[in-house]
Amino acid sequence: MKRYIVRFLPILILLLLSAAACNRNRNLFVLHGTLSGNSSESVVYVLGIDNRFDRIDTISFTGERFVWSFTPDTVTPLLLILPDGREQALFAEKGIEASLFVPDSGETMVQGGYCNDSYQAFKSAAANDTAVNQICARIDSFITADPFSEVTPMLLYEYMVKKHHAKQLDIDNLIKKMSGNMQDCPFIGDLKSGFGAELTGNYYVSGTFLNDTTMQRISFSSVAENEHLVVCVWASWNEKSDEARKKLSLLSEYYADRKFTIADISIDTNLERWKEAVKKDTVEWVSYCDTEGWNSRLLRDGLVEELPVYILFSGLKRIILKTGSLEEMDVRLDAELPLKERTDRITPRKYRITGL
Repeated sequence: MKRYIVRFLPILILLLLSAAACNRNRNLFVLHGTLSGNSSESVVYVLGIDNRFDRIDTISFTGERFVWSFTPDTVTPLLLILPDGREQALFAEKGIEASLFVPDSGETMVQGGYCNDSYQAFKSAAANDTAVNQICARIDSFITADPFSEVTPMLLYEYMVKKHHAKQLDIDNLIKKMSGNMQDCPFIGDLKSGFGAELTGNYYVSGTFLNDTTMQRISFSSVAENEHLVVCVWASWNEKSDEARKKLSLLSEYYADRKFTIADISIDTNLERWKEAVKKDTVEWVSYCDTEGWNSRLLRDGLVEELPVYILFSGLKRIILKTGSLEEMDVRLDAELPLKERTDRITPRKYRITGL
């Protein structure tokens, strides 16, 4: 008996390992990417939609092709930030292989899996829709056909919020037609809470990367994790915005008893000029530079069209307020920020910030 066990043990182990490998493959999502004409070292950033567009992975590769694998929870909606700055929705389905094609110009495409194919079909059908009532009716039909679809939150965000700035009532009416499980997801909760309010720029900032003064490149989402953040967007060549940046010290002093973070972000495209400008001042906060300039994703997502501008972000990096007025930022901060729970906190003053 022992002889038989010893003889067949290696075969048994091999069968078990093969079964385990097959099981792993059934759980994996695999993406085959092709970027036409790409010959350099490149990076694709993978952002999670359910965790408010925080980065969950980085795909580094050289040349036209890459292969990336991920273990999803049945279906995981993702957003890819491509090397040229374009965005592509991606639905990672368990056990599915998909293909991403990025042409030199024109529309990107993902094929493979029910969700990716249905998203691509919707995108093609909606290509000529120019009015919000057209896209609203198209999404309504999509939800009616499949109220459980994992694709719907992305359609609402991409078309109703970012592209058409639809009325909150229209968004709410579409959400009500979704299944109960889909309505309970955190991202839909944000949409229901006014995330899509008209023309306010109340968006998440997705895939923004900044340089700090040591020239380290970091994700915007890591600047102040889980904490309110006040940013002044400025440029060294804009004197008015440079003065606005320095006035952040008034907020820092007045709200010393509140828990939040201050930062300034320059849109200088010349890093040396930016470094020389920030060297001239001693400030209490960290300075960053987005070398994309006016093409910055931060400016685009926040609908920023002129300098200076102050932006208040929630701990989830959602834009709460965008304003050129420090007085308005002062009032909103007072309403948004709870006092720190400590006995040595500064007694709140009876007057507003002076020196504005």
